[in-house]
Amino acid sequence: MPEKSEKETKKKPRREEAEEIADPIDAILSVACQLAKQGTGRSILVCAEPSLFVALQDWLQKAPFILATSTHSLPEEIKHAIKSLIELPKIHLPRMGQIKLAVILGLAQGIIHSDDTLVCLAGPPNANRLDTILLLKVRDEFELFAISDQFLTEHVKPEVFEQILELSIQIAAEGREGKSLGALFVVGDYENVSRYATQLVLNPFRGYDELERNVLDPKLNETIKEFCAIDGAFLIRGDGVIEAAGALLHPGFPHEDLPMGLGARHAAAAAITAVTNAVAITVSASTGSVRVFRKGKMVIEIERPS
Repeated sequence: MPEKSEKETKKKPRREEAEEIADPIDAILSVACQLAKQGTGRSILVCAEPSLFVALQDWLQKAPFILATSTHSLPEEIKHAIKSLIELPKIHLPRMGQIKLAVILGLAQGIIHSDDTLVCLAGPPNANRLDTILLLKVRDEFELFAISDQFLTEHVKPEVFEQILELSIQIAAEGREGKSLGALFVVGDYENVSRYATQLVLNPFRGYDELERNVLDPKLNETIKEFCAIDGAFLIRGDGVIEAAGALLHPGFPHEDLPMGLGARHAAAAAITAVTNAVAITVSASTGSVRVFRKGKMVIEIERPS
């Protein structure tokens, strides 16, 4: 038999096997920490439930973490290791919904700022995993900050805004007696807002003590949901006291063009926030989306929870 040539007999170098990733969650957290160390993101915003706390624990010392979660009782070792905590409502939101809600609540609380760049981590609800990483520049994502660094006015308490936003998401998810509901909440700057408001029906909150009509009292939630069936807006002071329900707003037309498909409720929200210093939150009866308006612009949209 003819001898094999030197080229034929020379063995090909053995290909190194690809390094196996033991845990995809660790892989995502590793990338997030690297981005934070490089200065690409100022903090890591992770949306996680208690089932993921064990996986997170080894990484919390390696970068500044902001934890967004629906649990109100954190283990001490988690509490001391994180930079900040954002409490989310106990509602199953999709990945982007979790991130958007965490950012908007973080802005309201002063935990997140308009010039921040965040490395955001999330996963599907109830799936016990992280599978999404997003680099988010707050100023670029939220058009409001092109004209102002202030999200809430000094007259709107963050806890009032948070309560109304959480209630709006509940209304979007649950409706009332099996039927979808729409709603419009106008929060803050009540003296100016009231100049553009007329009652469509008798005001159901008139004459009650302020303590009995404050949105910070959770016993009022079911009453608010019931009155969502009335056409018109809820007018709420910055301290949480509801001044009116069933109010017709007539601030004129919004200065900015609204996205296609948004109706009178959203136009009123945009217009009233353009001429006053209020914040408006809408719930769409048709799509279940929750939208926040400030200074005449839609700041954020959260899709219907699952």
